[in-house]
Amino acid sequence: MPDGKRIMCGYSDGIVRLWLLREETSTHLYFHSPITAIDHHVTQTVAIIGTQSGTVNVVNTASPDNVLKKISLLPPPGVKSTTITAAGTAAMEEGRQEEEEDEDVGNCVESLAMAPSHPWFAVGRNDGTMCIYEMDSNSPRSIFQSNQMMAIVKVIWSMEGNAPYVTAGSIDGTIRIFDARDSSLVKELHNGGDEVLDVLVIQSNPHRFMTAGSGGIVRVFDLN
Repeated sequence: MPDGKRIMCGYSDGIVRLWLLREETSTHLYFHSPITAIDHHVTQTVAIIGTQSGTVNVVNTASPDNVLKKISLLPPPGVKSTTITAAGTAAMEEGRQEEEEDEDVGNCVESLAMAPSHPWFAVGRNDGTMCIYEMDSNSPRSIFQSNQMMAIVKVIWSMEGNAPYVTAGSIDGTIRIFDARDSSLVKELHNGGDEVLDVLVIQSNPHRFMTAGSGGIVRVFDLN
């Protein structure tokens, strides 16, 4: 966490724990689906939590009693939501099956990233979808889905002056750069035929980044 005193961890049983490092104690929330991704804002007391079922949960990490409070639950299109109570328990929406073992992972959240200077966050999913949300809205600000519908494994925010960009790496071997203001696709590059397994933006410059590929090769791109 930004305060350097706590760590937030997500587990396969759907539990998120907020650990106090010095005391070695924790509080927790339960989300009824394996936790697949977590990100925390660089300055604000807000975290986003992604699950295998495809939900994205926004929580306040500054609760006075160290219990995470639910701010809102933002499911991706077509996915039913789980309601998180203030006590940290989960109640399933009416009509939803409780067979979590057979849960469809097509909407699984693979990557999350909060914009450092705008009230937005980006979500990369297993179905090849990249959504940008506003913090105070339950509807996506924009939706992109690749034709191959292969997992987007990393989304990263970067800035060029005052313009926010999102770089997304995909298993389909493609790196895409979006202008987050209008969600336009600025650049689409290919990773030499390798699946993209990870992406790093260099010094927050959307035109300079590194990729880790399935062929064991790290590539450095400099669009300047």
